[in-house]
Amino acid sequence: MAPRTAARNRERLRRLAVVFKFELRVKIVVELYSRPMSPKGFFEQFGGPSIERVAQHFALLEEHGWLRRVGYKNRDTKRRGPPENLYRATDAVFFDAETSASLPYSARLAWSWGVFSTISHLLRQGIEAAASDGRPSQPLTCIQLEFDEVGWMRAIEKLATSFEAIFDEHEDAKIRCASSGDALIRTGILQVGFETPRAENPLVLDLADGSSPSMSLTERMAPLLADDLSMQILHELNQTDMSVKQFHREVAFDDASEGAVRYRFDLLKNLAWIAVVDEVRKRAAYEKIYRATRPDMTLNGPWSGVSDALTETEVWQEFVHLSELVKKAMAAGTFDIRSDRHFSWSIVMLDHEGSEKVAASLERLAATLSEEEERSKTRIAAGAKPVTMAVGLTAIESPPVPYRAP
Repeated sequence: MAPRTAARNRERLRRLAVVFKFELRVKIVVELYSRPMSPKGFFEQFGGPSIERVAQHFALLEEHGWLRRVGYKNRDTKRRGPPENLYRATDAVFFDAETSASLPYSARLAWSWGVFSTISHLLRQGIEAAASDGRPSQPLTCIQLEFDEVGWMRAIEKLATSFEAIFDEHEDAKIRCASSGDALIRTGILQVGFETPRAENPLVLDLADGSSPSMSLTERMAPLLADDLSMQILHELNQTDMSVKQFHREVAFDDASEGAVRYRFDLLKNLAWIAVVDEVRKRAAYEKIYRATRPDMTLNGPWSGVSDALTETEVWQEFVHLSELVKKAMAAGTFDIRSDRHFSWSIVMLDHEGSEKVAASLERLAATLSEEEERSKTRIAAGAKPVTMAVGLTAIESPPVPYRAP
């Protein structure tokens, strides 16, 4: 990796660590990326420890460039006090392909599984809400396509272009509603394209079984992203089992003391990023041997306790099919092994026209990817190596989830 690219990735990871340090900060940035809000407005809609603490998080996020002031809202005429400052997020909380590739594989895997589990809960809520209201559910597309490398790259480009266009439609919907007075609907849009395992694919990495810490995934990620030595340790323990002394002797940065290395090993173990897999006798003492961990994917989560009526719907069956493909790819190590896979969950505000346009664009995207598969088949027949991509696409109404303070 070029020095400038590596430096840019480190800066991006450290900026993300500021947001990830508290789950409330993630909630603030996610919600304010789709519309402006004041600390008071956020607290009234989503809650928090107190309005003062929410305001402090707003101030810190502004200091680090995650929020910017975009205007103000006048207080009710019956109440005294200055107007409320309105803020917008300057960036979305996500790992782009380049930054994601700089993460240790086990951290990419944990992030993908954590995000997919969260999205799955939201999708189930949306599917159940549509079923209970008697509304037709938005279709969920789940297809498997065979590409060569050229077709794969073109498919990923089309997914990325579609992701960017979603936010254009978000802006257009706001303009239309400003004139018409129509209500905006909070909508979640899933786009995912990843490699599924083939019979000839071996297991990519042998990772230890991870535990399930009580803290959120983002709060586990923050100390890792903020510290180069912790990242170096986790990178190495994805490749081989090591003790503290061995890592310090063979791998650690020149200026890292054994005490500093041991502190990071203990921190990563407490955060469930690494686990003890063996102990070996060295002279008069034993050394613990550590390995990077995989996330626990045995939990049923949103797939359990589903009513018979819901399991019979086409959209739920497609959701379960996609979920099984994701879990199988993660277990085999193919979901995150490529840095050019696509995985996005976009929260946008759309009017009725915008919802119809997004739904139509996702249908066109699925058709375009199928056409790209046909072109790939010709090259595969001529000797190009095939690779299978699973694609999931849907847009569904996503009611706001209140923040639950610990």
